[in-house]
Amino acid sequence: MKKLFLISFFSFSFALSAQEDYGYFSIHFLNVPQENVSEVARLETTYWSKVAQSNIDAGKQIGWGLVARVGGGSSQWTHAFINWYETAEQMASSNSNYDSMAIIGVDPQDIATFEYVNAYGLTHWKMSAFIPGYADFTVWNFAKPTNTQAFISEQVNVWKPAFEKNMGGREYWGAAFKINNVSEDYSTAITMDGYETLAEAYKAMAGEIGNQPSPKSKVGELMPNGFSNRVIVETLIWLTN
Repeated sequence: MKKLFLISFFSFSFALSAQEDYGYFSIHFLNVPQENVSEVARLETTYWSKVAQSNIDAGKQIGWGLVARVGGGSSQWTHAFINWYETAEQMASSNSNYDSMAIIGVDPQDIATFEYVNAYGLTHWKMSAFIPGYADFTVWNFAKPTNTQAFISEQVNVWKPAFEKNMGGREYWGAAFKINNVSEDYSTAITMDGYETLAEAYKAMAGEIGNQPSPKSKVGELMPNGFSNRVIVETLIWLTN
């Protein structure tokens, strides 16, 4: 699938408040059959990207992007949309932002992509820590710690300062916790490690690019079984102002 922009997922750095509020984002997971990938890409890149960019230019959101999962099975999600917002209010009102008729003069029914999708799911997150940078590939580390708030606190107070001194091969890094939908069956937090190439992402997954854990870290206690799921995604589209 053709890339629109060589800008990584979450590579845009926006002005931060004194409390370093990194905003909110949603991840819309999609299962797109292989035979429909090209049509979904055409509709998204030709039409919906223009709608998203209009919303970004109008200050209704910070960023919008589409990533493709590297590997996986036919019953798993294959793509995911990311919508990034500065405030919870922006995220709460986002459903009213995608009137393609009003924005680009095209009936939304004529460019709908959900008929090409087998299944989908939507989650909402609060970004807690972030170090901006450039990367085409990202390792999404889904976590289900015994104490989510303690895990996030460690990301903010231990790992972020450590990575600010030494990124360990990463191009960018971020951490967030899920605010909706939260259940016992799924992850409650995520960390994101951006890499310049797919090969580097593979090496990270294989443990060849280490984390260099801080002696202050208690991640082993918070996640005795490690991350609940780890996935590499490739950025196909990423739009910002």
